[in-house]
Amino acid sequence: MSDTPSPAEPAGPAAVLVTGATGLLGHAVVDRLLAAGSEVTALVRDRERARALLPDHPGLRLVTGDITEPGSYRAALRGTDAVIHTAAYFREYYGPGHDLRRLYRTNVGAVEDLLRAAVDAGVPTVVHTSSIAVLGGGDTRAPADEDTPNGAPGRGNHYRASKILAERVVSAFGERHGLRVPMVLPAWMWGPGDAGPTSAGRLFRAVAAGSVRALPAAGNHVVDARDVADACVAAAVRGAAGRRYIVGGRWHPLHEICAAVVRAAGTGTVPRRMPRGAAMPLAALLEWGARARGREPVATRTGMRALLDGHHRRVSSARARRELGVAFRPLEETVTDQAGWHREHRRSPGAGPARRETRNA
Repeated sequence: MSDTPSPAEPAGPAAVLVTGATGLLGHAVVDRLLAAGSEVTALVRDRERARALLPDHPGLRLVTGDITEPGSYRAALRGTDAVIHTAAYFREYYGPGHDLRRLYRTNVGAVEDLLRAAVDAGVPTVVHTSSIAVLGGGDTRAPADEDTPNGAPGRGNHYRASKILAERVVSAFGERHGLRVPMVLPAWMWGPGDAGPTSAGRLFRAVAAGSVRALPAAGNHVVDARDVADACVAAAVRGAAGRRYIVGGRWHPLHEICAAVVRAAGTGTVPRRMPRGAAMPLAALLEWGARARGREPVATRTGMRALLDGHHRRVSSARARRELGVAFRPLEETVTDQAGWHREHRRSPGAGPARRETRNA
């Protein structure tokens, strides 16, 4: 099967509400739906920021609200054919001092609130965004698939724990109420539209600026957020209730990702490879240095630990390819388009600091 994205993707539902609409994935979902002719309602916290980031399109309506406050979006659910839920709190991966209560409220409690509100409003479908990080296994000999059991929600990585708990909420709720809730499990997302920025966007900027001298000899599954958006829209159309779809892209060594960034940005240098055993001390040093300068680090120890976990993990996207028609862009295209977006929005190195965000919302 070709990995070139096909224009023959299914049209989206007629009317869709997107949570986290200004985040990396949410932005891509909005674009994908508008291209399919859907009427899109974007749930946003900052209307002015959303106007600056999202397209000026007659099919797009902005609703100011917060995923943790159901009263702010209940009315917007009426007449909606589907919800694509991308909002999440992931500050743990790039900033010490994250709010754990807010993390679990956003990533777990708000999921159940959203499902309940959808049922009350007569919405038949909610697409839930999870993560391949929930999977409890998978390696080069036997890649993980959707039948691989989830790991235990340990507290060493609260984002991962919250996603595991959210999947439990989705499974239990769908069985009780008959709501169709397919789940999309993306890998490490890169691509244009990363205004937050996410951990990928922060690494992109740091490498392009030449401020990262060394990174561990590790790798991870990388996927273009636009390919994940294609999967989310296809899942809204024909994804099965309670069925999981891994959207894992391809596994790449970290030095290969960074080399692509340098080529695309035309700036920076490829960080040298260091032993994986030195990764955690490096992350601690990055945290300490950033704290001393009053900035947020390129990576935290939690984020570095997640990266190292991904070095050994391998996943199969066969189901998403087969049932949702998902295809994957090559890394070079993803990073080139990301560089172009950064330049267009003056977020390239030397264009000033990116605005700080705590949620993909």
